[in-house]
Amino acid sequence: MPKSTFYNLNEEKREKIKRALKKEFTKHTFEKASISNMIEEANIPRGSFYQYFEDKEDALKYIIEDFLNDEKEKIKELLIQNEGDIFSTTIDLYSYFVEKNYHEAEVKLFQNIINKLRNENVNIYKNIRLKKFTDLKDMDKNNCYIDTSLLSIESDEDIEYMLRILTCILRAEVIDVMHKKVSKEKRKRRIV
Repeated sequence: MPKSTFYNLNEEKREKIKRALKKEFTKHTFEKASISNMIEEANIPRGSFYQYFEDKEDALKYIIEDFLNDEKEKIKELLIQNEGDIFSTTIDLYSYFVEKNYHEAEVKLFQNIINKLRNENVNIYKNIRLKKFTDLKDMDKNNCYIDTSLLSIESDEDIEYMLRILTCILRAEVIDVMHKKVSKEKRKRRIV
């Protein structure tokens, strides 16, 4: 994750750097992504990059964490909208996620991130996923976003397990749709 010096930057400069990172990780796989291109696009000196990030992998972790934070906020919003119904939320999240990420550049970034996580950093992926699920379960405990009365569950572990299953199905469908360039009408029918 970025160093404190990154977070001390004004928001405009952080956003400019984030856009530069996303642009490079969209154009290239992790292995081919270039720090030189990132710093040129962000218009910062090479030394500044290393004041903000340890290395290229650290920059990618930042983009992944940002991606997952956005996803978590959307889940929270949809849970509220669906009055705590986790299954309706999953269907709406699928629709949102596929439509949002169906633009060519976003699909490429998503694919490059997923490939990096799958092929070379499985442990990072698992840690982020577990953190995400723990956060979601905490949302239920502390803020009651998931209506557990709609579910036949006996424990918090059951909620976590169910969320893991739903998320695996959701991600598998989203990845499959993105790779196959499925038509808009077929996308809508895939998960319902």
